[in-house]
Amino acid sequence: MTPARALAALMAAGALATACASTVRSNDPADRPAHPVGIVHQRWRTTLHEHGYFEAEPEECATGVMARGRLVIGSRAGNVVAIDPAQGHVDWAVAVSGGVDSEARYDAARDQIYVGTDDGTFTALDPAQGAIKWSYRGKGAVERAAAFDARELVYFSTASDQVYAVEASTGKWRWQYGRETPEGFTIHGNAGPRLLGDRVLTGFADGYLVSLSAVTGDLQWARSLAAASDQFVDVDSTPAPAANGAIVLASSYSGGLYAVDPRDGVVRWRLGIEGVGTVTPSDGKLYFAAPRQGLHAIDESGRVLWRQGLTAAGDLTPPVVLGHYLVFTGSRAGLFVVDRDTGALFETFNPGRGICGAPTIDLENGRIYVLSNGGALYALDLG
Repeated sequence: MTPARALAALMAAGALATACASTVRSNDPADRPAHPVGIVHQRWRTTLHEHGYFEAEPEECATGVMARGRLVIGSRAGNVVAIDPAQGHVDWAVAVSGGVDSEARYDAARDQIYVGTDDGTFTALDPAQGAIKWSYRGKGAVERAAAFDARELVYFSTASDQVYAVEASTGKWRWQYGRETPEGFTIHGNAGPRLLGDRVLTGFADGYLVSLSAVTGDLQWARSLAAASDQFVDVDSTPAPAANGAIVLASSYSGGLYAVDPRDGVVRWRLGIEGVGTVTPSDGKLYFAAPRQGLHAIDESGRVLWRQGLTAAGDLTPPVVLGHYLVFTGSRAGLFVVDRDTGALFETFNPGRGICGAPTIDLENGRIYVLSNGGALYALDLG
């Protein structure tokens, strides 16, 4: 079976997802049910960043994007590269102003790729040759994915609790909104912007979730998600709308997961799980990972359907729905493939040193790409 047909089969299988009772599953191999063997197979490996042999704990947290038939991804080497998905050859490479830990986004309407760097620079690139179209320098590292739509604006956030809107064609500043970072310790990371109609929703380290006018940046409402705790209240998850459109999911690190009304920020329910990451909605279910309590599936009322414990996996990326499976990475444990109906762990792939960045899904070729913390890019075929 070809990779593309294998992926089609996985997608078809996902349509058969059924509701399941609330369960908790361990990561003990003896407890795992029978499952398919060899879901992913390594196709090629390409080194993007040569880390020193004695570098104890390197990290590479960039996530790529498919554009014009190529994989485009950055690294902490300070480069963005375009990779031929068939053989792993580098088609072009361009130096940027800093290391890249962000998720690249492709704006097909304008035929340009957006990528952020650790020095606060947000850049638009030509996917054909890698030429830099424009750059805008903000305050704080740019680590989250940008947001854009048919408007002329593109939105991005930084680790210094700033949200920017710039013109997509020129990079010219249009507006920004920021909040003061609280004194003392905060959790590393920040929320990305989520565009919902005429609103931009995002969170901040002071525990607030806010709604801004997408056109002017004016504050529409601000809701504290810090009521359950007085420390580590950071709202670092990118808000995610549920399928029914009536609620948006966001989390405070210590306070847990909140479902809020996007119109006014009123809290509809709360699930007190520490460290909840960005939620992935699919077919009436909500999937998310938390570093201590593992992977979860809940319904849109907040009822837990199942939980998969992932011991010592490290920081977990938001799960990606891929047919019958959920795919995500752990900063210490590598790539996970999990049954999305039950939480059963089907397969792991750890090239050593773990995987900090989220996987890139290539639907056309039926493939997953992951950048290891050691700086090697892997192409994994499905089926």
